[in-house]
Amino acid sequence: MLKIIKTIFFSSIFFLNLNLIGDEFKTIVQAKDEDISILLQKALDQSILKVLGSQKDFDLNQQSLKKLNPDDYINQYKFTELNNEEALEVTIDLKAVQEKLLELNLGISVLKNLKISAWVLCKSDFSSLQAAKSLEQKCKFVKRSFDRIADQRGITLVYPILDSRDISLFSFEEESDLENLTIFNDRYPSDGWLFCEISIKNEWCYLPKEINKGFSKLNTEFKYVPQEGINSLIDSLFSSQRLKRVYKSDLPYFLEISGLNKFKDYIDLEKKLKNILFISNLNLLSLRNNSATYSFNLLSDEKNLFDFFKEMDDLKLINKEKGRVVLAFGGK
Repeated sequence: MLKIIKTIFFSSIFFLNLNLIGDEFKTIVQAKDEDISILLQKALDQSILKVLGSQKDFDLNQQSLKKLNPDDYINQYKFTELNNEEALEVTIDLKAVQEKLLELNLGISVLKNLKISAWVLCKSDFSSLQAAKSLEQKCKFVKRSFDRIADQRGITLVYPILDSRDISLFSFEEESDLENLTIFNDRYPSDGWLFCEISIKNEWCYLPKEINKGFSKLNTEFKYVPQEGINSLIDSLFSSQRLKRVYKSDLPYFLEISGLNKFKDYIDLEKKLKNILFISNLNLLSLRNNSATYSFNLLSDEKNLFDFFKEMDDLKLINKEKGRVVLAFGGK
């Protein structure tokens, strides 16, 4: 049964941090005089998109996703305020959402704290005051749409300040010059970036040829409208780090973990292991000399297992081989 709580909360963040090995996370939707059932469906939709890590998969699988009942995936909700307007803070059962998406043979994201740099160049138009104002509004609209998508998908968005140092990168006159434009994104460290050129007539965005490199030439073979461009970039960044459940054989997989100096370390570790969706039949084989050895069945590819452990802040990958992995507890 859903719990309903009344409180006041001031924030500009729609999605609270998502921990992919936790049990739940929270999201906020603005009320806008809508029925509770509609708001809960919106909260579930936003959560599914965030967990999927793919706008494309979200759109292609609407028929299946719309059948999901919010009551099965929402633990509680409470009325709150967001930017001085009524809103709803919804607590999502993360593990239930992940399990269902894997059951539907959809991937789930294992990345967290993704950061993107959005280079939005508004080409000046001084033909008239009205043209200049129209261009300014157009650029503001593009950035607002980027901010909304960043909130929905749970990423951090950075806008370069476009001072003289940044502007010096954009010394081109013709569209064909874009092919030779190389952006050195080292000033704004991020997981990926895109370049958008906004004018009175057009608004086009381009992705780099090498998506996750700090510097790259633009891929001018494809140009996107802004919303499509940023979603395509996010999908591409998530695609290499998405998990799909693959049912393997019943042969056991072995895990050795050292550095368990306190009994609490062991308790915390076992709780995390039990929350990993592609591990089943977890069994403790031994616990001695500050180390634990487990066996389990792996329901996915080994690469997913290794990548997952790399994302865990308090575990360090020491060794890996077929059917066995060795970790150290205590952080990186």
